[in-house]
Amino acid sequence: MGRPVDLRETPLALYEALGLIPGSVIAFVGAGGKTTAAWRLLHELGQPEDPAVWTTTTHIVEPMLPKGTGLLLTEDPAPEMLRPLLQQLPRWVLGARRAEALAEPPDGPYPAHPWKLKGLSPERLDRLIRRVPEASWLIEADGARRMLLKWPDAHEPALPAEIDAVAVVASLEALGRPISAVTHRAGLAIAHLGGRPEDSVTPEWLAALVRHPLGGQKGIPAGVRRFLVLTRERAPDPSAFEAVCAALGASPFERIIALVGGEPAARVESPDASVAGIVLAAGEGRRFGGPKALADWHGRPMVRHGVTLARRAGLDPVIVVVGAQADAVRKALAGLPVRIVENPAWPEGMSRSIQAGLHALPPEVEAFVLLQVDQPLVRPRWLRQLIETYRATGRPMVVGTVDDDPRPPALFARSLFPALMELEGDQGGRSLIRRFPGAVARIPVPDPTWVMDFDTPEAYWALDP
Repeated sequence: MGRPVDLRETPLALYEALGLIPGSVIAFVGAGGKTTAAWRLLHELGQPEDPAVWTTTTHIVEPMLPKGTGLLLTEDPAPEMLRPLLQQLPRWVLGARRAEALAEPPDGPYPAHPWKLKGLSPERLDRLIRRVPEASWLIEADGARRMLLKWPDAHEPALPAEIDAVAVVASLEALGRPISAVTHRAGLAIAHLGGRPEDSVTPEWLAALVRHPLGGQKGIPAGVRRFLVLTRERAPDPSAFEAVCAALGASPFERIIALVGGEPAARVESPDASVAGIVLAAGEGRRFGGPKALADWHGRPMVRHGVTLARRAGLDPVIVVVGAQADAVRKALAGLPVRIVENPAWPEGMSRSIQAGLHALPPEVEAFVLLQVDQPLVRPRWLRQLIETYRATGRPMVVGTVDDDPRPPALFARSLFPALMELEGDQGGRSLIRRFPGAVARIPVPDPTWVMDFDTPEAYWALDP
C-alpha cells in the first residue's frame, strides 16, 4: 500500500474517499461503524438525479426519517413499485417489515426508533438491483451486536451477488482492549487467529482478522472491490491507523479509510497503476435501426449505462469513442466525467475506433479494458476480474470465454498497443488472440449472460428486462 494521506487537509466526501460513484452497489461487513458509513453514504449519494437505497440482508434499526428520505416496508418489492418512489424522493430506507423491539434506541449516527427492521434476502435484492440500475445500493450484510470487531459465523455474511464493492469495517478503539470484550464471536476468532480471551487486541491481530479468508474476506466474490474502513468515534489516532496499515502487509484492500466521527480522516491507496476503459459507441446500428448507444436501458441511454458500469469497476479514465450521431451521444453523456473522442472514420470499421481511443489514453495508463456499448449485462466485478487476472499472470491480454470462445470485454496492456494500432477494418481483439496466442490469459465467464450483446431489436428485447 501507499503512504497515508491526511484527508482533513483536503476534505473529501466518504464516497470520494472510497472511489465510489452514483449507481454503485456496496455491502458493509464487520463491526464498529457499518451503520455510520452506510447512513453517511445514503445522504452523500442520494440526490435528485442519483437516488440511493439503504437496505440490509440482516437487520437495521429504523431511523427517524429526515427530509428527503422515505421508508418502504414490503416483503416483495418490485421495480415498478420502487422506481416511481425514487422519482419522488432521492433517498429510501428499504426493509421487509418491522421486527425486533429494543429496550431503548441505540446510540448511532441518526435519531432512531426503538425497534429493528428485518431485511430482504440476497436473492430478492439481486433481482431488484439488476432492474433498478439508476440507484446506488448500500447494503448492511452483517450483524455484530454493537461490538467493535466481528468474526463471521458459518452463514455469514449475507452478500448479494450483484455487489460491486465490499467495505470491511473495524474499530480502532478495539486496540489495547481484551479480545473477548470487543469481538463478536471471539471464540471463533481466537480459534483461527490465536490468542486468549484476555489478551489485548494488537494492530497485528486486527489486521489478521480483516484479511483472513474466513474472517473479513469471507464470502467476497472474485472481482469485487475491497475497502477497509477503520473507525473511531471521536479524536483521530493516526499512529493506530498507520500501525494497522503496516501490519496488513500485502493488503487485499484497494483503499483503507480512517473514519472519525463519521468523517473521512485519512486514506491509503494501492500503488497499482491505473487501468482505463475505452467504450466503443461509434456505430450506426444499421441492423438495429439506429445507434445502439442511444437505445433505452431502464430509463437511460445504453451508452450512459455502459459508462456507469465502467466507472463502478474503478476504470479510470473512461474514454468514449463516438461517430454516428456523435452530438446525440455526447448529449446522452452530459454531466459524466468521461473523455469523449470523435472518430470521423467510424464507417471504416471497429479498428479505427480502437485506435482513436488509444490516442486519447494518458501516458501513465498501463492497460485498458475495451468495452462494447451493446453489452448492458456486463458486471463491474467481471471487469475487475480481468484486471486481477492481468496482475496475477502478467499476460498482456485477458479475455473471458464461453465454451472456449473468446468474448468481449477484453483487457490489453501497453505492450500490445503497437499491434492494436496496426489493425484494419473490423479487426479487433480476436485478431490479436490468433497472432499472439501465448500472450493471452483466458478465463471462463461465470455467467454467459454477462457478455451477451445485441444487433437486432429482437435480440435487444430478449436481454434481461
